[in-house]
Amino acid sequence: MTLGEKIKYLRNERGLYQRDLANALNIAVTTISGYERDDRRPNPETLKQIADFFGVTIDYLVSGNENTMDYLEEEFPEGVKVLRRATKELTPEARAKMVKLMKAFLEDE
Repeated sequence: MTLGEKIKYLRNERGLYQRDLANALNIAVTTISGYERDDRRPNPETLKQIADFFGVTIDYLVSGNENTMDYLEEEFPEGVKVLRRATKELTPEARAKMVKLMKAFLEDE
């Protein structure tokens, strides 16, 4: 089952319309429609919101029982490279600072 099929399944299972999910997530109905048709992919923050809304894990949404690393490597290859490098080369304090900067960036978006 694709990501879009899972979102549609979870929505239908709860008796919701696309507009209900869109309103709950504060995004456009056309965006939900695009996700369900697999024409669009949610960004990581929206993916987390969808998972939280339905009470499932991101792992379940993107890959069933598979590791989310496959999804991340496919969708954000440069980001994964940077994170791997940071894991190897940065001190724990520097990594914590990097995470803090990423969170601040997402809050500004």
